[in-house]
Amino acid sequence: MDGEIITIRLMKQKMKTDLERKFIKNNSVSKEDFMAQFEAESMEIIVEVRYCWHKGVSPFPLFGKESLASFDYLVPWLNDLEGPLGAFGKVFWFCKKSIFGYPYKPEFKVGRIYRLCVRPGRFTDMPRYRYFLLDEILEENVDLTRDDNVYRNALERYYKDTESEAVEMSVLIRRDIDIKNRKMNTQYSVNNVITAFKAVRFAGSGNARMIDGILEIPFDDRDFIGNRSIKLKAGSIIRITARRRTAREMENIYILDRLLETNIQDNELQKLSAEALVPGKWHIDGIGDFDVKNGEATGVILWDLSDNTSEVDVTLTCDRDNPKSVALATAHLIKVLGNKSSFERKIYDLMIEEFADANGMIVTWEGEKEGDVTLTKEEFISRLHISNLWLKPDGSGSVWIDLDEMFTDHAYAVDINADGTFETQGLMG
Repeated sequence: MDGEIITIRLMKQKMKTDLERKFIKNNSVSKEDFMAQFEAESMEIIVEVRYCWHKGVSPFPLFGKESLASFDYLVPWLNDLEGPLGAFGKVFWFCKKSIFGYPYKPEFKVGRIYRLCVRPGRFTDMPRYRYFLLDEILEENVDLTRDDNVYRNALERYYKDTESEAVEMSVLIRRDIDIKNRKMNTQYSVNNVITAFKAVRFAGSGNARMIDGILEIPFDDRDFIGNRSIKLKAGSIIRITARRRTAREMENIYILDRLLETNIQDNELQKLSAEALVPGKWHIDGIGDFDVKNGEATGVILWDLSDNTSEVDVTLTCDRDNPKSVALATAHLIKVLGNKSSFERKIYDLMIEEFADANGMIVTWEGEKEGDVTLTKEEFISRLHISNLWLKPDGSGSVWIDLDEMFTDHAYAVDINADGTFETQGLMG
């Protein structure tokens, strides 16, 4: 066992040393020293040319009368980025520069796939990057469309950050989709058509609900996935199975797994999808209307109905998928407005506790010179007013207090706990 551990440690040290070495790609060494950077035994590889010399680019370095030509490759159909081919790399060959035609023969075409006999580099100076020395071109313009593994690998990459289990759902398609004649952006990979939806009905969940979602419909050039025949009309409702992407920034993005049914009837889903496209409104009797969007209802209220300058920006949070859940935060807003003096007093007492000295005086820094000004508690409170109020469904939230420039342009923040207590956050801005 100890011998195995030592062997593994030595292998890791060698790999680290190989990565730290600098691979020489120019004529600063002899041809023999350059070629010594490659293994003696050859191997077969299949790669796609992504860049090669073209007119207007500087010539390749000379080794005597020979040029060290090269092309950059990639292998987008492979998943083993740490394997013998890496994610990308470079293939070298020596040639005598031609006067006519392509100067660095053999000529490799960008975007074409080649099967080559090469000698691998003995080390690499970058992770996932490999070097090879060309021995022979075995096949030009290789066709990989019959290789199932190419598409299995592509699908594995495409589904990498998705939930393993597909869910059954119904959505309304908002655009015409015809995949049959869609062109591929990248060969031997998975492309997709994307459409948005505004409401969904998950199988077994009961009611349909509003949701800002994206549906990806994957396809490929060979139709290995089998979606090339899909043709859908805008406004139609489809029943599908789909896998949800798990990345945090890709919330509510689903990838089509199977198309189960088209043109189904679902009046509730149709209605919700239409309503979601109209800016939402939430009316609170005696208070006013709020705009509902992206999980928030926002509006402006008068803290003092007799004072038009006492405006407060209010934000009520709700379930993004169910805007009507704003009713929960609304109940807490009504409670606050029903006892505004008590709400203010609790907040202002916390501020006095922080700012007042032993004599109950508050020293501010205000005016053009930001000089010290001493105020009584009453004078200080008379200049305060609530400017912003955020409330969540559980009653928690936060308040911003406008300080009337007593501390230059700062405001004061207080957090509201769900149990009705407060915690100061201090000056903001």
